[in-house]
Amino acid sequence: MKNRTKSSIVRTTFTALFAALICLGCVISIRLPGGVPITVQNLFAMLAALVLGGLQGAGAVGLFLVLGILGLPVFSGATGGWAIFVGPTGGFLWGYFLAAVVAGLIAGTPFVEEKKFKLKNWLKLALASLVGFALIYAPGIPWFIHVMAGKGNPVNFTKALEYTLIPFIPGDLLKFLVSVPLAAILRPVAARYLYPDDEAEMEEIIGELEKRKRFLDKLGKKKSGGKSDSESEK
Repeated sequence: MKNRTKSSIVRTTFTALFAALICLGCVISIRLPGGVPITVQNLFAMLAALVLGGLQGAGAVGLFLVLGILGLPVFSGATGGWAIFVGPTGGFLWGYFLAAVVAGLIAGTPFVEEKKFKLKNWLKLALASLVGFALIYAPGIPWFIHVMAGKGNPVNFTKALEYTLIPFIPGDLLKFLVSVPLAAILRPVAARYLYPDDEAEMEEIIGELEKRKRFLDKLGKKKSGGKSDSESEK
């Protein structure tokens, strides 16, 4: 029971870390004339799905969305709130979650013995990533058309594609090419922490994480030691 609790803590930590990574992606945002921004958050959302596998990646994306809805500035351009979530670009945020669910299920649960450079594994991850990136647009484009019509600025489907899809194809292809090899490398590493083979390995992992935490704590104390409070704030 104790080891199950520790395993749950490790998995929750990984989910939170990937959610934080998606949130940090908001600082890179280039808004195009149609109002839909170029961002790396979709890449991080896809990596969460591919690396964590199953539904855990969707949990990371879901946490990111909840934080944004609550008003934290984690959406593109460091914005947040319900208004953004239901605004013209809100459909793409829903798409993040949908994409993470489907891509994670296709990628499957990672395991330690997973071969990083096995063709079958790469093809599976490529399919998951390709489907995931495509699914982001599934709710995004129709919602964009719906909201723009409600604002009194209707756009037809062709115009909507010019605003919400065509300019993003080159960047998404690049992100796709990055996501597959990166996920292939990270999956067995993540699996060692998320799904250890036995209790002894779990204890070893927990001990390793605790040791690293103590080292970082000592390092932080050394850096702050000998300085006055005013010096530390500078």
